[in-house]
Amino acid sequence: MKLLRNFAAVLGLLTIVWITFLLVSYILAETLFPAIEQASQNILASILRVIVGLMTFMIWVVIWYTLTKIWLYKILLKE
Repeated sequence: MKLLRNFAAVLGLLTIVWITFLLVSYILAETLFPAIEQASQNILASILRVIVGLMTFMIWVVIWYTLTKIWLYKILLKE
């Protein structure tokens, strides 16, 4: 029964990570692609969009790391 619970916990973690990955990919596409396509029009807006895209990615990595650490130590190793 513990194996089934651990499998469900890992599957839940993977589901959460993939959903957030899709959300972050959408945000990056909405911020970075217009900056690439319209680079010659407004340089400040392009730079700000790139910064927003990079910050979104970095925040996602930190959230993913924290969630994984909590998930592994608090849920999977719980006796």
